[in-house]
Order: sequence, then C-alpha cells, then structure tokens
Amino acid sequence: MVTGFPELVVHEPATDEIEIPPKGNSLDLLRAVYRRSDLPLTTRMRAAIAALNYELPRLQVTAQVNEQNFAEVLERRLRNMERVNNSNARTIEAPPVETKPPMPRLTDRRYRRV
Repeated sequence: MVTGFPELVVHEPATDEIEIPPKGNSLDLLRAVYRRSDLPLTTRMRAAIAALNYELPRLQVTAQVNEQNFAEVLERRLRNMERVNNSNARTIEAPPVETKPPMPRLTDRRYRRV
C-alpha cells in the first residue's frame, strides 16, 4: 500500500452499491435491481413488478371506429329508449297468486310427547 500519494491509491467500487447514470431515473434503478443476481429473489421480483407497468404497454381498447358519427348513434339510441319506455307503459294483469299462511314458529301441541 502506498502512503502519502492519494492519487495512486486505487479504490475498487463496493459490490453492495448499485450505480445508475447521473441522468438516470427511477426505472433505471429498478432495472439495475432486478438484473442483479446477487440480490435476494424477493427483492428482485418486487423491483420487476414495479417496473412492469412502465416497460410494457397495457392491453386496452383505445377506440371503436365505425361509419357513423357520435350524433347519429346518440339519436338512434334515444329513439330506441323512447320506444322501449312507451312499450312498457301498458300494464299486464296477472292472475292473483294464492299463498298459504306461514308455518308457526313454535311446535304444535299435537306433536308433543306426554
């Protein structure tokens, strides 16, 4: 070891530190964490799960394109709703339903043992 000449001393980077570039963002840090094989698997998996939303796009419906514009579709649906509401205005008379009275909650005296 050389003493008195600090510029000649070579410092090796610690293996526990994760280095990201100066202009790096949090996604770069997450990538560095989940790519290190010396870290525990649970830590690496949590970093991968956190980075997943930013690395891959979600599958979503973005638009439904058809030949009609919005106003035509809205008018057609309003006419359909009005037709349905007018057809529900008539009442259907059903025959009355006969029901039996509810069973008593207490046991009947006829079924008691003496």
